Amino acid sequence: VDNITVPGVDEDVDVVVSDAVVIENVAVDDVEEDVNVVVPDAVVVDNVTVVDVEEDVEVVVSDATVVDNITVPDVDE
Repeated sequence: VDNITVPGVDEDVDVVVSDAVVIENVAVDDVEEDVNVVVPDAVVVDNVTVVDVEEDVEVVVSDATVVDNITVPDVDE
């Protein structure tokens, strides 16, 4: 899974990646409420970015192989 971008979201954003191995660079900036980044059974997480979030954002990666460049800017919920 590569380059997932969700700009200008008004409600909940859930990024779920199953059966992955690589995840890198998890960054969460300017969050007003809950942000959940869950990576079970993973080796590397790469480029997961959540910017300017007002409500809940959940990034879940379990048993994944490659997850790269997930970006969620300006989320309202």
